[in-house]
Amino acid sequence: MPEQTILFLGAGATASVRIGPVERAPTTGGILPRIYRNRSASSYDPKGRIDQLAAFLQEEFHVDPELPENQYPGLPLLMSLIDMALDRREAINANWDIGMLSELREAIELGIFDVLEDVLRKAPTNNHYQLLEKLFPPPATPRIITTNYDLVADSTLLYLSQARQAGGGVPDYHCEIANMLSLRPEQKFGSIFKLHGSLNWLYCRNCQRLLLGATESTKFLGIFREVAPPDLLSSFSPDGSVCEVCNSTMLPLLIAPSHLKDYRNPHLSQVWHQAQIALRRCARVVFVGYSLPDDDVEVIYLLKRGLAHLSPSQITVVQYCRENPAVLARDHEVGRRYRALFGDIDWHAGGLDEWIAKPTFGSS
Repeated sequence: MPEQTILFLGAGATASVRIGPVERAPTTGGILPRIYRNRSASSYDPKGRIDQLAAFLQEEFHVDPELPENQYPGLPLLMSLIDMALDRREAINANWDIGMLSELREAIELGIFDVLEDVLRKAPTNNHYQLLEKLFPPPATPRIITTNYDLVADSTLLYLSQARQAGGGVPDYHCEIANMLSLRPEQKFGSIFKLHGSLNWLYCRNCQRLLLGATESTKFLGIFREVAPPDLLSSFSPDGSVCEVCNSTMLPLLIAPSHLKDYRNPHLSQVWHQAQIALRRCARVVFVGYSLPDDDVEVIYLLKRGLAHLSPSQITVVQYCRENPAVLARDHEVGRRYRALFGDIDWHAGGLDEWIAKPTFGSS
């Protein structure tokens, strides 16, 4: 029997989060400029790695403080070049050897955490809450698949859980998180399948232990005291977080926006398997802010196989076209990708806020 709706979130969903009257959360293209410009304000960088990243950008990519965002190197390109050099054990040049490149990669992950955690501190509630509340009315609970490793969806689910059940609940991440194994079913709420990992997952590369960490934006939930999550900021200290089983360093588990994505981690493999099962059982899927990029082959393959049982009318796609919110799918680059993959889908180009406000919200 088909199960309920699945919500699929891409980077555009995070970009729809309103921080202030004008400002919104950064897209992937806006993260690197924020890291560079806000480096002096970061409180998470005891080793000075972000300053090192700034020097790298200045020397190798001609970045300066006055440069507009669209002239920064793309974050996927930057991380792909660093990953390629690390994989081949080659220095980019005499000034940037393997050790320094490894620290640069850590600096980028640190900067991403800094930028995205700042978003949650400024916008603890947002349109995601309205989206989940309306798309999954009681007794339904949200089921979310996301390519984002930020904590926007996680934080929203935590808030919604407090409104729906006594004491709130922690999302089911569908992988073996050691400090969540003791939780009872009534202490969980909703599901999140995070295909690219998560900034609040700490992973030991030695014994493969995975822990759920806490940030300032998620510590409010009382149940976190029961699972005793480590503070994520400690993972960015000079010594990192230490695994209590084998004393190795624990680091965030995430698949950064690089063209050399590696999904062989056992926990991520479990997430992908469970996500495929959920897709094959769903009665409807709603995509928000996911553009089906051509290089995201693994995700597209997952979707093509998992949604073969749905008709195009059961697939809703919400994108944001600033130039023409009424643009038809066949006249929009992203819309054409979805049509090629699934047929004449239920298409909305006015953005998440406009779609939520429609009287017919939630219907296809």
